[in-house]
Amino acid sequence: MSDIHQLSKAVSDRGPKQQLESAAIILDCREHGESDLIVTFFCRHHGRLTGIAKGAKRSKKRFVNKLEIFTSLLIRHTLPKNSQLAFIAEAELLESFLALRQDILCYSTANVIREFTLLATQEMEGDKELYPLLLWAFTSLDSGRPPQAILILFLIRFFTAIGYSPQLHRCLDCNQEIHEAETYTFHAAAGTIRCSSCNKGEKSNTTPLSLGTLKSLTAAQDQPLHRLQRLQLSPHSQQEALSFLHHYGRQLFQREIVSWSFLKTISSAGSKNRQQ
Repeated sequence: MSDIHQLSKAVSDRGPKQQLESAAIILDCREHGESDLIVTFFCRHHGRLTGIAKGAKRSKKRFVNKLEIFTSLLIRHTLPKNSQLAFIAEAELLESFLALRQDILCYSTANVIREFTLLATQEMEGDKELYPLLLWAFTSLDSGRPPQAILILFLIRFFTAIGYSPQLHRCLDCNQEIHEAETYTFHAAAGTIRCSSCNKGEKSNTTPLSLGTLKSLTAAQDQPLHRLQRLQLSPHSQQEALSFLHHYGRQLFQREIVSWSFLKTISSAGSKNRQQ
């Protein structure tokens, strides 16, 4: 018997226990058996959880059109114990983010955000900053804000939330704060920048970052979340920042970010279409 089958049988055998209500965002949903769904969701207070929604595929009230990736819900559920799945009793739709789903670039960007979140968290694990950050990102994408800028601002805050904030204010070696007289390179393995005077020609696993890009990124690290959308990045800064964030993510998780490749393809196709 597979692990998921064992876990779902355990939920069925024990029945629902004390139920909680949590604001949550759906990160993954897959079929299980003829009528059930296995759902991974991120809660404001409990972090990442995976639960089983019994009979969800046949539901005409409790779950219909609700358990879709990226939806914001109020979920009634138990907490998992002894490596068992949570039990999801019902869900109330808070926000479907319909516009996000209808734009392939926004949807692909949201999928990168989803992959980073799944890579960085485990069951019953999260940070109090992650839920509002996810909600801010999906709300911003749904409202039509530029997807590339939203991804940059999300990731620079995301790395801080998970405890791996890139150090961008000063050079690792000489400890001098960033200033106009120098150029800078981000070193993914160290998670920090070096100025040109200290870099000594090292090129592997590094990304150049201009002073303007560094100022924008450090401002994003320091701004309250509700003011984050006010920050503007030039097209050049966006390209530099995306390259650096992609490389840093691959370094942290020691693997390729699968959804990033598709996003890059979609973005390139969109740029060619605009030029024609």
